[in-house]
Amino acid sequence: MLKKIIQEYQNLIGSKKDIDALSTTDHARLLLVSDSHGCRQILEEIIRNYGKECHALIFCGDGAGDLAYILNLSKTYQAFQEALPPVIAFARGNGDPSTYPVNVHFSLNIPNSQTITVNNQKILVVHGHREGVDFGLENLGLEMQLSECKLAFYGHTHIAREDRIQDYQIVNPGSCARPRGGQPAGFAIATVEKNFTDIAFIKMQKDLDGKQSYKIWQPIY
Repeated sequence: MLKKIIQEYQNLIGSKKDIDALSTTDHARLLLVSDSHGCRQILEEIIRNYGKECHALIFCGDGAGDLAYILNLSKTYQAFQEALPPVIAFARGNGDPSTYPVNVHFSLNIPNSQTITVNNQKILVVHGHREGVDFGLENLGLEMQLSECKLAFYGHTHIAREDRIQDYQIVNPGSCARPRGGQPAGFAIATVEKNFTDIAFIKMQKDLDGKQSYKIWQPIY
């Protein structure tokens, strides 16, 4: 039976039961995706391949229509709903509206930023344009302090990277559709443990036979 799409009061998508379970679980895997820019089939393929093993999808903006598309897809196909992580956090990109229709009965409210609690850790999710990430991470770091988050995910630059500044960890998964800086298209998976968060960057490339392949890689910047 297909589950109902629910956007909770804190703007997270998922049931209260799943959101509460995520906040206290001892181990969680988060699928980090950003900047799909209308390439909804790419986002769909990532979720089909990696969503089932993850506890939450984190989408860092510039693809509100793509997010609405996968939500609609999950309402239509049981197999895809089973692949879609039970909790979804997202932020509004500079190319996204503040709301986006999913279907005639439901419109997605898209916040400029939001927090999600995972394994008793509060995480900040933003796109990054409002924080000026093109010019540095100082404003994002300040927002992390104000929201009492030691971990943040962002997009906007289309460049995958991980920064550790004192005890703050800041991660950009890159763009799954329009990479920049000579990087491949890709995304990331965050494994959130009690005392640390490990980031695995995954690049997407076509093999000689035309099939999509996924490989772990380490961005250089």
